[in-house]
Amino acid sequence: MSRMEQMAAATDKMGVFDSELDDLSAMLFADARPLAFDVAGRIVIPNDLLKHAGITERAVFVGRGTSFQIWNPDAFRVAQERSLNNLRATRPNLVIS
Repeated sequence: MSRMEQMAAATDKMGVFDSELDDLSAMLFADARPLAFDVAGRIVIPNDLLKHAGITERAVFVGRGTSFQIWNPDAFRVAQERSLNNLRATRPNLVIS
């Protein structure tokens, strides 16, 4: 099952009249689209997504467990610093079993 199918299955478990379902579905699926590939098999990121992410000359691929994100390097440094500060403040406990 693809990641999109997993997310769709998870939202299917929400109540039909759940007030959060419309917002969540719009966020997850409204702008979703299949990716295009060039002749060498590389992903072609649509221009509107590049613009949204502020990606021009360079990009950084950031691992997120079972997925990854593509960021403008400068924007990622800012977001990463914010995340690190949040973690230092909250000190979450990750339990690995």
